[in-house]
Amino acid sequence: MGSTGSGSFTDYTKTRSKDGSTGGTSGEDQCQLSIACLLEDVAQSSFYNTKQDVPPAGNAVLIQFMSHRIVAVDTISGEDCGALPTGYNYLLNCMENGYSYAGVVSNSSNGLNPIIEIDIRPITTP
Repeated sequence: MGSTGSGSFTDYTKTRSKDGSTGGTSGEDQCQLSIACLLEDVAQSSFYNTKQDVPPAGNAVLIQFMSHRIVAVDTISGEDCGALPTGYNYLLNCMENGYSYAGVVSNSSNGLNPIIEIDIRPITTP
């Protein structure tokens, strides 16, 4: 009935208004925030399929839109190493409006379920 959002609790901010209600906008520009997240589809990434490994902590990454997903690209190999969770799809709008994002691999593990965690921040703003 006219509602939008993903249907999860993350659609609501943690801020509380003067009347005690929560939700709505936080007043922050989401495009300017730093992000720490685990990448998805690491085992299906170009990096993993080429090397059968994950990039080590400390490797630099750039955020790009490829094959209908927002992905982290290893700056050394130029290969994607995983997709950002769909909760960060708003970054596409930010990127289309002049923002670009870069960061580092903060943690990675190559096992039965390869894991890559990244920390990113805006490097170019409109």
